[in-house]
Amino acid sequence: MNPLDEIRRCHEDGRPAPGLAYRDPEVFEAEVATLFRDSWISVACGQNAPRSGDLFPVRIVGRSLLVVRDGEGGIRVFDSLCRHRGSSLADLPCRAQGGRIVCPYHAWGYDLDGRLVSAPHFHRREGTDQPLASERAELGLIPVRSAVWRDVVFVNLSGDAPAFEDFIRPIEERLSRWTAAELWPLCSDEYEIQANWKLAAENFLDVYHLPVVHPQLGGGFGGALTSEDVEVCDHVIGVTMPDGYGEDPGQVESPLPRFSGLGPGDRVRIEVFAVFPNTLILVEPEFQQVIVLRPQGPGVTQETFANYLATEASASEDLAKEREESARSSVEVNDQDAALLTSLQRTRSMDVGGDTQLSQAWDQTVRRFQGMWARKLLARP
Repeated sequence: MNPLDEIRRCHEDGRPAPGLAYRDPEVFEAEVATLFRDSWISVACGQNAPRSGDLFPVRIVGRSLLVVRDGEGGIRVFDSLCRHRGSSLADLPCRAQGGRIVCPYHAWGYDLDGRLVSAPHFHRREGTDQPLASERAELGLIPVRSAVWRDVVFVNLSGDAPAFEDFIRPIEERLSRWTAAELWPLCSDEYEIQANWKLAAENFLDVYHLPVVHPQLGGGFGGALTSEDVEVCDHVIGVTMPDGYGEDPGQVESPLPRFSGLGPGDRVRIEVFAVFPNTLILVEPEFQQVIVLRPQGPGVTQETFANYLATEASASEDLAKEREESARSSVEVNDQDAALLTSLQRTRSMDVGGDTQLSQAWDQTVRRFQGMWARKLLARP
């Protein structure tokens, strides 16, 4: 049976996604064509290129991109492709040389806004032989449609998606009390996980596993038991945990400053969302976490894992120990999840993986995610 026919049958029967959904190259290529090229997808965070002249190369669904912090402090995204012979402009994070993006093949140089500014002996003459203004105008880097929201860098590879403002508005309104202007960057790490990108998204939305896989969070099942599913719109779903991870007698309230828009009822509230297809975001009273999923193939996913605190007051020397603990704890949780996902990929992707059962009591958000994925994947011939 055609893999997409099998997915359609499972979706129409209300069954979990079949095992081949997590391993089949044909399914992955359909996802690239249907879910990733025409949609707004995240590729990095501003933390990946914090200073003017910083370059952060990423590869996602077969496309090599270059995230650039320009001279005005803004973020630009280009295809990582020299306009001469198509060489990659950078394979590792680095800084522009003297404010120029220089191709390592023939030393063509580009400004941080993508303009071609130099090419040695362009017309094969001696002296200061450089491209003419008209030639420089035609041979600049190829820009990729992009936008930045809560420090997350989004792109639309096809250039045909609806306006970013319309795409992001539902979740922006939902998180308005966690004031975006107050975000203070804490840390950012890069991961390569040997697992399908959907498993990472499903795990992020699964509160049932928290006290089992991450017991150090405290509270037992208390927070998970009072969690509520949230469907913000047709491309944003998540979970709210009004009691946080659950009351733990050993826990002490954090001295880190909180987002100013939160009220007394939000003392420990946690909200977790997937912005389909590949953006995961969690907010706490004094904290934001973002995971950007960059699929590399059916069983390999690269992640940008970025954490933020609330307000510049978090940078106080008096809070150094709290900042260090926040970063350490967050990375510990992600390391635990990465190990879990690697193991899960081996089993969930088996044919019998589709014979599993989504719990009516716990897995409604995972069920919604799989349904959203199947509907969007099957919407096109």
